[in-house]
Amino acid sequence: MRSRLGPWASLSFALAMAGAVLLGPATKARATLTLVAQETTGGGPVTATLVASDQVTVLGTVVNTGALLGGSAPVTVADANAAAGSLGLGSTGSVPFGDFLVSGSLSTSNSPGTALAQLISSSLSVVNTTAVAHTITLFISDSGFTKPTPPLFGAVAGGTFNVVVDGNGNPLAPNVNGNSANALAFANFSNQLFGTGVSVQNFSFSTDTTNLIQDGYSNTVPNSILGPGTTPYSMTVELIFTVAGNNQLSSRNDTITAINAVPEPATLAMAFSVLPLLGLAAWRRRRKSA
Repeated sequence: MRSRLGPWASLSFALAMAGAVLLGPATKARATLTLVAQETTGGGPVTATLVASDQVTVLGTVVNTGALLGGSAPVTVADANAAAGSLGLGSTGSVPFGDFLVSGSLSTSNSPGTALAQLISSSLSVVNTTAVAHTITLFISDSGFTKPTPPLFGAVAGGTFNVVVDGNGNPLAPNVNGNSANALAFANFSNQLFGTGVSVQNFSFSTDTTNLIQDGYSNTVPNSILGPGTTPYSMTVELIFTVAGNNQLSSRNDTITAINAVPEPATLAMAFSVLPLLGLAAWRRRRKSA
């Protein structure tokens, strides 16, 4: 399997080992919905790490990735959402993280899936609290998907860059120049948390040519990428944002989905029930033409 995340291979192994220790050998393989964020300097060293995990699924889980990633010790965030399979970021709705303020994030997963498998990041706000541009990378991942199979994958990405305003509504930056977003989505049939393998989405957007105080983007990848059909599998959303000084990124929906590549029995039954009617219509046409 391809792995373009570098140190994330080590992270995936560590998370899997941590899950094995916490859950014990008698528990089915079921990873915890996890969000990990890094701030990097010019694509170089990691300067800050944030970790959040669904602590409803595995109560009290703490994943310390600071040493693995070569950056600072992570800010560990408790799950602020009460529903299993849903991860809220921060009990107060906002988390200071490096040069950013991250707030409002809600990630959801329906692993092991149904006729529709979903991994969603919504209502994410990333504010650059400094006057110069910084880059943040977020990974949202879950594994243990066993349905649907064989799956057809699709993805959606969308967001808006805004200038930050002060308490009086005055903009702190002249425009949204210098912002960029790269939205990626992956499926991994080795069931590796944060794993790649099947690239479902790789969409890029830049505000470098605009002088507006707000600019947005959206992208949709139709359900068309067929996986090998093995289970279980994992899904990952990767978001790379360069946010200009005193600018904000608001992302409303970044999603990877899988739908059933084989029609459900009810769909097949409906299709077969129509065949006699089609045959009767053809027979009647032949009689009339005779």
